[in-house]
Amino acid sequence: MNKKANRRAFFVCLFIGLMYTSIAFRLPEKMNIARVWSGQSVIPSSVAGSALKKSSEISLPEVPASIFKKQPAESEPSKAITHQTEPKQPPAGQQIVVVDDKHIEPNLFIALPMVAYAMKEGLIEKDGLIFAQKEGYNNGTCKKPIDILRDKDKQGLKAISRLIGKRQSLDFLKKEGIVINQDIDSERIVTGIGYSLEKDKILSLYKKYLTDEFQGLFPFVIHGMAVVKTKKGFEFSHMKEVHEADRARKEDPEWTMPNVINLPVRAAIEKLALHTSKIKVYGNGNVVEQNPKAFERTRGETECIIYGRTAR
Repeated sequence: MNKKANRRAFFVCLFIGLMYTSIAFRLPEKMNIARVWSGQSVIPSSVAGSALKKSSEISLPEVPASIFKKQPAESEPSKAITHQTEPKQPPAGQQIVVVDDKHIEPNLFIALPMVAYAMKEGLIEKDGLIFAQKEGYNNGTCKKPIDILRDKDKQGLKAISRLIGKRQSLDFLKKEGIVINQDIDSERIVTGIGYSLEKDKILSLYKKYLTDEFQGLFPFVIHGMAVVKTKKGFEFSHMKEVHEADRARKEDPEWTMPNVINLPVRAAIEKLALHTSKIKVYGNGNVVEQNPKAFERTRGETECIIYGRTAR
């Protein structure tokens, strides 16, 4: 029994000694079989278990890009990106839509005669206050109808449209020979969005309903176009023409022809010279006639003619 026990102890000690020797000389790593990819490092079997736990640290083989060239699905994202970079169209209602030479989308131009009609018919009060709800909580303002028009306040006009009502708005247009789509709501009717009208028809409404109390609203400008009031009546114009007219008025200020009747010719000339250098004199003595007439409104270098007593 002692011999068997000694032999068994000898082999156990020998096995333990061989294990320590192999570990000391790293024999397991040298004799290890590992899976190898082209261009990738070898992963020893001794660390394979820890590497599998951290999959993010394992480098995957590179896939050649050429294998995707024939796949049509990859071209779809690029098309979508191209579509997103296209220029955006301006939102509706932010420009005057010109249908042709005679027709336009009326926009806020139609609001003036409609509000004037509503005031005339008593649908809204001339000096009454209209409450217009603004964006934000408990945010609003009250204005008179003419102030809403002057400020081109769309929220205020929408409030007015609700007071007038869709039926009254359609009846007003129908009365003036204008028929539009019945599906358009009252707000779009008053703000002039979603339908077209003849320019001449809009101007005829101005002539019929816009009285002198609306004089301060002109020129009424919307997005580069304007309605101006001239001696001939109301006309559509472009902003460039409006600016040129304003500049001409500033360069040629308006003045009132003074009354020089019965004044000596010399005194009359001195009085007229304050306004113009174009003065013609016929005769001498006291002035018995003048042109332009006394207190007549004129502008710039107007030619003035005075007649002395001896000229008659």
